[in-house]
Amino acid sequence: MDYKAPNSTCQLCMSEYSGKGMTRHIKTCLRKNLSKGDKNLFYIHVSDSYNNDYFLHLLVQESKTLDHLDRFLREIWLECCGHMSSFSYERWGDEINKRRKIVDVFHPGLNLIYQYDFGSTTELNIKAVGTYRGKAENKENIRIITRNSQPVIPCDECAKHPAVEICTECQWDEGGWLCETCAEDHECDEEMRLPVVNSPRTGVCGYTG
Repeated sequence: MDYKAPNSTCQLCMSEYSGKGMTRHIKTCLRKNLSKGDKNLFYIHVSDSYNNDYFLHLLVQESKTLDHLDRFLREIWLECCGHMSSFSYERWGDEINKRRKIVDVFHPGLNLIYQYDFGSTTELNIKAVGTYRGKAENKENIRIITRNSQPVIPCDECAKHPAVEICTECQWDEGGWLCETCAEDHECDEEMRLPVVNSPRTGVCGYTG
């Protein structure tokens, strides 16, 4: 079998699109379907810097801070061992204070680099696509418009079924993706394995989703 990135679903209209198709769709869908309200919202696109199949499209209230966004990203995608993180304007550039408000950092077209864990680093690209007037929808004031569906990653040993576990020891040799059947007979210790989850941090450190 081949690697596959399934379509994702827009939570505004429930339509399904590929990753690139979704990016084009959301700008139009926000104008048509965003609930009316009195909040200034930033439309922010988050993606893994090295694999665009992992992405989030978010609406973030402008009065929230980078610290709010940091905690959100940790909860949905990243947190495993309490690692440090940073926002910067360029890779390994000066860190932006997390107490700064979204409105004071972002403007449409701006790109930030976000890094979690400075050892086994997961790096995200964060782009401010535009601003909208609407309803925040929840108390956290960060709303998911859509996120990627979990990529289907083939088993490295049989190449017939999707991987459900990854052996972190075999990962050093650019392998280790295991389907349920092959995982039963894999020679490495079970304690070296992590579940395959819908996150750019799958298989990294102790992340289990």
